[in-house]
Amino acid sequence: MVREIKQLQGDSYLLGRLPRGCQLCAKGSKMVLFVTGLCDSSCYYCPLSQEKAGNDLVFADEVPVSSDTDILFEVDAVRGEGAGISGGDPLCVMERTLEYIHLLKSKFGSDFHIHLYTSKTTVSQEDLERLKEAGLDEIRFHPQGNDWTGIEHAIKLGIEVGLEVPAIPEKVDSLKQIALRAEELGVSFLNVNELEASETNFQSLLAQGMRLTDMASASVKGSAETAKEFLNWASTNLERLTVHFCSARYKDAVQMRNRLERRLQQTIREFEERDDIDPLLILGIIRAPHGSSLNARQLNHIYDILRNEFGLPENLLNIDTTRMRIELAPGILEEYVDEIKAYLEDFRNLEIGISYEYPSWDRLQTMFDPI
Repeated sequence: MVREIKQLQGDSYLLGRLPRGCQLCAKGSKMVLFVTGLCDSSCYYCPLSQEKAGNDLVFADEVPVSSDTDILFEVDAVRGEGAGISGGDPLCVMERTLEYIHLLKSKFGSDFHIHLYTSKTTVSQEDLERLKEAGLDEIRFHPQGNDWTGIEHAIKLGIEVGLEVPAIPEKVDSLKQIALRAEELGVSFLNVNELEASETNFQSLLAQGMRLTDMASASVKGSAETAKEFLNWASTNLERLTVHFCSARYKDAVQMRNRLERRLQQTIREFEERDDIDPLLILGIIRAPHGSSLNARQLNHIYDILRNEFGLPENLLNIDTTRMRIELAPGILEEYVDEIKAYLEDFRNLEIGISYEYPSWDRLQTMFDPI
C-alpha cells in the first residue's frame, strides 16, 4: 500500500498526521523558549548565532529573559497555546528546564502544550520521569549516535516521542536507516528539516561542499530534493511513522508570519497602523540620525512641543526610551510635518519619517520612509 503524501503550505510535505507541536507552530501559537546556548554536541550545521552559541542565555522568542515575567508576557503577546523548549540543549540545564515547564503548566494549565528538543538520546529514565512529572508533553530527539536508550525510555514512559533531523544533501540512505529504526521502536514522528545556512555555519557547510540554493535564500542546495526523495521512499516502506518535511519557506512564510500576526493583533498600540498585506506596524518616528542618539532631556523637550504646540493627546504619542526616539501616529506626522520641522529647527539633522517594523520585541525595521 502506498501512503498519501500531502503538500502543505510553504513547500512542506506530510506523510501521516502532523504532530500536535507542529500544528501549534503552524498557527503561530507556540512561543519558542530558548533556555540555554550550552550543548554537548558539535553539529557542523548548527545555525545558532554567535550571541547564543555556547552562552548560557535565555530568550522567549526574541525577548531576552531576565525574569519569569518576561516569559509569561511573551506567551500572552502571541496568545500562546504552547511552548517549544530549545537551545543549545535544554537538558544541559535540567533544573532550569524543569522550573520553566512547571511555570508554564501552572500558569496556563494542562492543555498548554510543551515540547522539547534534545540531542541527548542517552538521557536517563529518571530525568525523563522528572520531565514528564513536570508536564512535558512531547520530546524531540536529534540522534547523534547509535545509543537510543533515552528514546526507548521516553516511549515506555508514554511521552510523545519524535525525531528531528536535517536533510543533508544526498544522504537519503541515512534518513532511511533512522526512519526504519524509529518505526520499529514505536517513535511517533520524524521531522526532516531543510538545511539552512547562517553566518555561523556557512563556512562549515562550504567545507562540506555545500552551496546555497540561490542568492535570495538561506536554504542549502539539494536539501529539499533529498527530503522529497526520502518521502517518496517512506510512502511505500513505512507503515505507521509520520514524516514531515519542514521547508525553510514553511518556517518563514507560515510559522513565523502567523506568530508575528498574532503578536501584532495583541500588542498594536493606538497610534500605530498595520500594513495591508504583511504583519508590519506603521508609525511615525522622530530620532537622531544613524550613529548618534537623542538624550532623555531632548526627547522630553520634543515631546512637550508636540503635546503643547500641536495638542497631540498622550494616546497618539510616545517616548521610546529603548530606542531613544519619539513615536507618533503616522497620519498626524504626515499632516503636520512641515510645522513640526519648523518647531524643531534647533535640533540639527533629525530623521523624521514613517517606519515599517515587525511587531517582535526587537521591532526589526524593514523600511524607513523619510518625509
